[in-house]
Amino acid sequence: MQRFWDLLAQSVIVQGVLTVGVTFFVCVLAVKQLPVEKEFWTLLGLAWGFYFGSKAQQQVMFLTGKGK
Repeated sequence: MQRFWDLLAQSVIVQGVLTVGVTFFVCVLAVKQLPVEKEFWTLLGLAWGFYFGSKAQQQVMFLTGKGK
C-alpha cells in the first residue's frame, strides 16, 4: 500500500489514468462513428506525449543513477 501512495505522490498513477481515459474516450467516439474533433486528437497526442516522455525521463534518470 505504501508503494501506491508513493506512486500517487509522483503522479504516475494520475498520468496513467488520464492517458487511458482520453484514449478510451477518443476510441469510443471513433467506434460509434461520431466525429472526433481536432481538439480531442490534440489532447490525445498531448496526453500520450506527456505520459511516454515522463517514462523516458524516468528511465534516463534510473540509468544514470540519479533516480530512486
